[in-house]
Amino acid sequence: MRGNVHFRNAVKICLTAVACLAMISIIVFCLPERALCGSQNDPEAEAVMQAARNYLDAEVRVDYPVIYACFAPSSVYAQTSNYEQYLADARSAQEHLVKYRVVAITYIKKNENKLTLSSVDKIAEVEVDVTFLHDTTKHRSEANIGFIFFKEGGKWYKS
Repeated sequence: MRGNVHFRNAVKICLTAVACLAMISIIVFCLPERALCGSQNDPEAEAVMQAARNYLDAEVRVDYPVIYACFAPSSVYAQTSNYEQYLADARSAQEHLVKYRVVAITYIKKNENKLTLSSVDKIAEVEVDVTFLHDTTKHRSEANIGFIFFKEGGKWYKS
């Protein structure tokens, strides 16, 4: 009788170990690489992430000078709007960013369109879940946005 109890316990332990190994295998082989590996070993990805956080944190704080400084010098907006125009646009907006979560850096690639974006060395997209608050109605809306960043003169900027 005792032998049967020990045998059953040993079988339960083996089945639990096999189930754990199966779960680990599923996680390792089925999750995308970007879910398992962060940007810790990639200085370029870390720089993009820092630029994204600087920009998004400034948006949450409603820090207009910092937001404007995050814009790429080559961006159409920065080239067509000075700080005073930007400030007027920003202050007239009905919604503002109150919360965000960076999902992933979707890509970082060399600029292959040097004719249009001659000063841009690289382009990156950062996928972000954002929450906006409407100032009048206090209604919150959520969205998933791919923010584009340009690397110019060795620094990353919001496009």
